[in-house]
Amino acid sequence: MTDSISNKHRSLRRRRPSFEDSSSSWLITYSDAVTLLLAFFVMILSVSDINQGKVEALKEGLSEMMTGETQPTPFTDIKLGLEQLIAEKGLEDQVSVTLDAQGVKIEFANVALYESGSADIKSEAISTLKEVTQVIRETSHKTHMVEVEGHTDDVPIHTEKYPSNWELSSVRATNIVKYLLAQGIEKERLKAAGYADSRPKEGIDNLPLNQQRQGNRRVVVFVKRY
Repeated sequence: MTDSISNKHRSLRRRRPSFEDSSSSWLITYSDAVTLLLAFFVMILSVSDINQGKVEALKEGLSEMMTGETQPTPFTDIKLGLEQLIAEKGLEDQVSVTLDAQGVKIEFANVALYESGSADIKSEAISTLKEVTQVIRETSHKTHMVEVEGHTDDVPIHTEKYPSNWELSSVRATNIVKYLLAQGIEKERLKAAGYADSRPKEGIDNLPLNQQRQGNRRVVVFVKRY
């Protein structure tokens, strides 16, 4: 009888988990969960188009929440600097700036930079373009690309110099890039593209045709991350 009780106690002791086993087993489950979460976020990032403007806004909001003070971020600096310049010069009808999905979007109406059918930058536009370039140069970073897009309306052009709107829009964008380069923006950060009338401006479909065409004649400068 005594031997039976003793054997039973030994059996119970063998089945009882040790303190070491129970205290470390949660680490395995935790590490598995972290690995799965990491894999999930990598998958999401690989198929998503990251909104750089919103990322910067989120960083600013988190910094403000944690420190109690507003912490300007690069895109915010660029946007605020340009908005101040536009307001001081009264250029609201010629230049606009927004936080775009790609970063900071600076849009010039063609009338602010060029004569109709020309890609030569107007002399009266040089001072404005110089100040805009200065803001970009002083507030952007070497990790930021500066991409210039030329856009036209759908009215065909056919001249010896510009056989179509493709050439016109490309040369307009290229001339802005050349100006930015001359003002000290590194060539590795610059890119020019001409889209003719292939990418109409969004949100103006309900306007009269002449106003749609006026809105589509534009140059867009993107400041975004590589």
